[in-house]
Amino acid sequence: MTDGASQGLFVIVAVVIFGIFVLIAYLLFRETLKDSLEGIFKNATSTAQASLNYVKP
Repeated sequence: MTDGASQGLFVIVAVVIFGIFVLIAYLLFRETLKDSLEGIFKNATSTAQASLNYVKP
C-alpha cells in the first residue's frame, strides 16, 4: 500500500470513528441538547430567511 493510500485510509477511519463518537454523544445527551439545538436551528433558519428576503434599497 502506498503512502497516499495509507493516509487516505487513515482519514476515512478517523472520520468514521469521529462520527460514531458524535452519534453516541447525541444519543446520550439528546434530551439535554434538545432545547439548545432547537434554539440554534430556529435562529439559523430565521437568519437565512432574512438574508434570502433581503432587497437592496
